[in-house]
Amino acid sequence: MLRRAALACALAPISVLAQAPQADVVRSLQPVEILGQTPLPGLVQQRDRYAGNAQLADDGAIERAKSANLPDFMNRKLTGVTVNEVQGSPFQVDVNYRGHRLSPTLGTAQGLSVFLDGVRINEPFGDVMNWDLLPESAIASLALMPGSNPLFGLNTLGGALVLTTKSGLSHKGTEADFSLGSFGRRRLDLGHGLQWGEGWHGYAAGTLFGEEGAREKSSGRLGNLFLKVGHQGARTEWTASYLQARSRLAGNGLLSQSLDDIDRRAGYTFQDTTRNRASLLNVSVTHKLESGDRLAALAWHRSGRREGSNGDINGAWTDWLQACENAAATPACSDPAHPAFVGRTAVLNQSSARQWASGAGLQWTRQAGRHQFALGADVSSSRIGYEQFSQEGAFDAARVAVADPAAPITQQVSLTGKSRHASLFATDIVSFGEDTQLTLSGRWNRTQVGNTLTAAGTSGSESFTYSKLNPALGATHAVSDLLNLFASLSQGTRVPTVLELGCADASRPCVLPTGLQSDPYLRQVVARTAEVGFRAKPLPPMQLSAALFRTVSQDDIVFVRSGVSQAGYFSNVGQTRRQGLELAAKWRQGAWQWHGDASWLDATYRSAGTLPGPLSTADSPNPFGPGTRIAGLPRRLLKLGVDWQAAPAVTLGLDSMLVGSQVVAGNESGGRPELGKLAGYAVLDARVAWQVRSRWQAYLRVSNLLDRRYASFASGNLDLFPGGRALQPGDEVHASRFLAPGGGRALTLGVRYEWDD
Repeated sequence: MLRRAALACALAPISVLAQAPQADVVRSLQPVEILGQTPLPGLVQQRDRYAGNAQLADDGAIERAKSANLPDFMNRKLTGVTVNEVQGSPFQVDVNYRGHRLSPTLGTAQGLSVFLDGVRINEPFGDVMNWDLLPESAIASLALMPGSNPLFGLNTLGGALVLTTKSGLSHKGTEADFSLGSFGRRRLDLGHGLQWGEGWHGYAAGTLFGEEGAREKSSGRLGNLFLKVGHQGARTEWTASYLQARSRLAGNGLLSQSLDDIDRRAGYTFQDTTRNRASLLNVSVTHKLESGDRLAALAWHRSGRREGSNGDINGAWTDWLQACENAAATPACSDPAHPAFVGRTAVLNQSSARQWASGAGLQWTRQAGRHQFALGADVSSSRIGYEQFSQEGAFDAARVAVADPAAPITQQVSLTGKSRHASLFATDIVSFGEDTQLTLSGRWNRTQVGNTLTAAGTSGSESFTYSKLNPALGATHAVSDLLNLFASLSQGTRVPTVLELGCADASRPCVLPTGLQSDPYLRQVVARTAEVGFRAKPLPPMQLSAALFRTVSQDDIVFVRSGVSQAGYFSNVGQTRRQGLELAAKWRQGAWQWHGDASWLDATYRSAGTLPGPLSTADSPNPFGPGTRIAGLPRRLLKLGVDWQAAPAVTLGLDSMLVGSQVVAGNESGGRPELGKLAGYAVLDARVAWQVRSRWQAYLRVSNLLDRRYASFASGNLDLFPGGRALQPGDEVHASRFLAPGGGRALTLGVRYEWDD
């Protein structure tokens, strides 16, 4: 197993320090868990002294889980995390944590921030998260930090995901992992770290992935390269890293209930393809002063491009079919030469977004008696260019959208945007003896967002400025060596994105993602979180943890129906509330490891309004009010797992997940009984690893071992292709549930090589 240097981990923003395991078998020693208190290195704290239910995992835990990718690992192993497979691609999923989403889909209300080596990597345009651009083979550790912690900056409403990459200091040697699996999946991960001279180190990693797809016409591929070089001196250390990534993914979205009953691998309409490119240059320096104080500095630059193409149903065709339900014989419904006849059933949308962002940060940390404090500042700026074009066409017999050469290509939107951000932050960890700690934190943010809109609905230029001081207070107390209590209060904010400001006028609604119309003012979202809990070790092989939390968001931004069409706009709503309970237990004894966690979530609106959707009309709205549940979030969640070292070289594992029912989007009010609720489900996964030799390992992973049929998300819509057949004039148009089908049984066979010489 690759050696992990404790010093390198301590300098990372988050760390998991442990004795290296033998050949990746079950660890015999419990790791000492260290958390970074800010995105910049320098201020660390043991997890037992952190005032929140933080969760950590190192690369060894991630590798042993044999998960398909990082979102899959989080879904299986982290408490309170679920996944919605809305797009149908394993790298285009929505990750939910405590009722807040982290999604690659434009228009989704994002509530979690993501950091890679101190750089926030939520995209500037819509705060989206592109899982396909992460250097997964280079990830050394992750921490899921709960709450509205202001030290992690904007968009930290429900938590922050903090990722740290490997280096030549922490991972000297070679790692290689190659696997083949169901649905034509193949993956290669490579990594190599080395040290030379006096303090020099380097690391290189890369990933190649391809698949034919678990569903029809859903092939995808991605690749990335990560390079890092650095030097460790007596008092000064620095690293420079570069990431280049690109992908082409096909996600066919939700599937109607009628088609799912026939073939869960089918697609509704085709194609929906996203092509992403990104690069990140990051330079980090830490310096220890003679006084013992530490200075940390960070500078980075990002650039990216996102191109999308999708075939969608023509809204004019939908309206025409509804008008022709009882008038099939009229000329407008039967004569193609009639001006009201609609023969173009599809719309092809092409979009392109380019993004550039740069930033820098500086932090000073000091240990003075019982105080450990940090003071810092950071600045960043971004530029965005976005264009979208549409062309009408028709669906062929396979429901593939084909453009009509005679139809004009229309520019729906052309947008350029800029943002500038500056913040100051400070924190003080005060120790009262060896058992009690109090943490005081605060961050002041100032953000300026400006847009220039042209093409459809020209509105000129607008600029808005947002500022806020966000505080936090946390406390921990060790009752004994076996019991630790914690409590915290925190506040975080999210400013409206360019996308939301570009579609925020009730008098000029837009249809996402086809057009942005104007950009009036939206208020920033303010989230306040309270959390209490404990960590306990009642028996030497056992660990327990529990947490109660409540997050109340003021001025949450949602997409609401305009009331005059199927279009809508982004608007602030008064309040939403997400509250719940988390329980987790681990047991390690001899050749056995057990783990289990349960969570309960109550996510509701606390204000009144009307929710969007094709089924929400003036005659039949979908209202929400205080107590209305937010769609797509299961209330109950249970995860159980066991690992057994059956022989010195063989480890077997089982993971099960039981997910409760959830509200169908479009039926939050319960006014459409035909949509009902989405039933809960249970999934069982299995894995076996065989250490063939000291450096070679073979493994087998079986996902959804029992081949259960389930869906992770559902939404209401009009079904214009019942059973796969296009409706004709005179046919009745019915509402239906559209599902995000879960993947069927999938096998993955792989081989892994590790060499630390």
